[in-house]
Formats: sequence, structure tokens, C-alpha cells
Amino acid sequence: MAVDHVAFVISSLEKPESYPHPVKEITKIITAVSVVFLSGTFAYKFNKPLNLGFLDFSTLEKRKDQCEKEIAFNSIISPQLYLGLSTINQDESGKITIDGKGKIIEYAVKMKQMDPESTMNNLLRENKITTENIIQLAKQIHQFHQKAPEDDEIRTYGQFETVKFNWDENFQQTEKYKDVLLPMRTFNIIQQKINSFLVKNKEVINQRVQKNKIKHCHGDFHSGNVFIDDDNKDNDESNNQNKNLKNQKKIHIFDGIVFNKRFPCSDVIAEVAFMAMDLDYHHQEEFSKIFIEEYQKLSNDGDIPRLLNFYKCYRAYIRGKIAGFTYDDQNLSTEEKERTKQTATGYFRLAHAYAELL
Repeated sequence: MAVDHVAFVISSLEKPESYPHPVKEITKIITAVSVVFLSGTFAYKFNKPLNLGFLDFSTLEKRKDQCEKEIAFNSIISPQLYLGLSTINQDESGKITIDGKGKIIEYAVKMKQMDPESTMNNLLRENKITTENIIQLAKQIHQFHQKAPEDDEIRTYGQFETVKFNWDENFQQTEKYKDVLLPMRTFNIIQQKINSFLVKNKEVINQRVQKNKIKHCHGDFHSGNVFIDDDNKDNDESNNQNKNLKNQKKIHIFDGIVFNKRFPCSDVIAEVAFMAMDLDYHHQEEFSKIFIEEYQKLSNDGDIPRLLNFYKCYRAYIRGKIAGFTYDDQNLSTEEKERTKQTATGYFRLAHAYAELL
């Protein structure tokens, strides 16, 4: 039933007449848990009716709640990108329309459509990222961290016990990849280095909670979730303050995680370590260094040098683990399987390099 429903909604939204505005071309992007439609002016994202344990979108009300939470949270960091909640309706004749008449069969996040080629990871590959972009990105994520949600529940995710649990889970879930995606010796070195670091830095990690450094962060802060473009027409106040703004790119950080607090709620250093690791992975070590230096200057956070490589290792290891999960998919072609293996081994190799620095 769920598969038929998703297929029906997808086929309906591939038709230009389903939209409340003129549409010349439609592009759909299907991910593991959602489907995004690019309609030219706006992007619409609806979630599949799934229950995967760590996320539950099994009912229409739960999918509505997810959309509303996603809009509210991501509007904190990129208010110009997230435009509100749209409905997907079916009228008595069976016609499907967005924000139309009839019964609501799905909810969607409505966003301003950006050029898919303007994501930061694409621009990095084309050598179109500048030092100014990196400094601006550091400023933007720092500003977000000043207003990111925090409460007693969120702070529990930064406690030593939770940090250790997350690492123990990583090692348990990647046991099967020893001598497949990473050498057993590498696995053992990373595990030993991490466990030793945790023992020595338990007090430091717990002090981060007392310093109010645990926030509901973006949670997936890498270059694939950043748009960089020239659209500055919305920022009149900054325009008056900065005559050079017309030469500055506009940065939109998008797709922050809200479906499970365990993933985004963390130390802010774990968040900036994600981007720094991602830049290292793209062979942009100088940009990685500049990004962290700028963030440290803005935050005056003296714990960054001590915890950065620990959290870089954490982020790289998780990316390797996720690639490992993809590698297990029996539906992958031989070529896709090999490419996924290379991705996983690349991240595990990077995690090893960080672990050696601990």
C-alpha cells in the first residue's frame, strides 16, 4: 500500500498541471526517505510513509509534524530558503494538485529552488570556492549556534556517557567491515586511540555541558548541504552597511536534521568538525584550517584544539559506516558497489589519520 501510494504521488507530481504556478520542467530527486520535486521556482519535498526505527513517518499526521519541524528548525539557519508547509490534495475527480482543493493526501516542505549545481561540494570540485566563502560560512554557522535550540534534554546528548555510547555503537556496527572496508589493524588502532582519549578527557567532555556548548545543531553540516549563489537582493540592511556585498556570495545551509534528536544534538565542536573533515576529504586542507581558525576567533572557544581531531575522527568514521551500510545493498551494480567501497575506505582512512593525532 505504501509503495503504491508513493508511486502514485510521484507520478502525479511529474505533471506540470499539478502545480499552482507555471512549470516548464520538473526534476525529481529520490532519497532513502523522501522525494524532492524541482519545479523551476520552488522545490517541494515530501516524506515516504516509513518507520525505520530511528525515524517514524508511518502516518500522515507524523509526516505533517516532520515537515513542520523541518521548516521551523531550518528557518532559523536559512529563513530565505524555507517558505512554509504545502499540501498535496486530491479532489473528487482524482486530480492531484499542490495547495489545491480536496482531501489532503500528503504534506510537503516548500522551498525556494536553488541551482542544484551551486552546492558547495560541486563548487569545490570546480575550484570555485574562495577563502571569503569559507570565512563567511564560519560566520554563518557561528551565528546559528548562538540561537540554536538548547534545553536540559538536548544537553544530555553531550554527556560523556552518550558520547561513549555513540562510539561503542560505531565499533559494533562496523565489526563486519574489518578486512573488507578497513584493515583489522586500522580498526583496532582507531578503537584503542578513541577509548584512550575518552578515558583521559571524560572531565573535559562533561565540562562542555556545563559551558552550554551542547545545542540542537544542524547535524549534517557538510558541503553537500550548502548552497552558494549570488542572490543578495533580500538583504537590504547588509547592503547599506557593506558596499562590497554585491561581490559576496549568498550562503544557504539546508537540510538540518529534526527526525531524531540523537543525531543533531551535540557539542558545537562536533558540528564544525564535520565541515572541517569534509573539506579535508575534498583535499582542501587549507580551507579546513581557515574555517576552524575563523570559527575559533568568533567563538573564543579554547577547547577546539583539544577536541577537534576527536570529533573529526567521529564524523569521518560515521561517513565510512554509512557508506558501509550502502555497500551492503544487494541492489547495487558491480560498478556502484566498487565506488561505494572506495568511498567507505576513503573515510575510514581519514578517520585513522585523525585517530593517530589523538
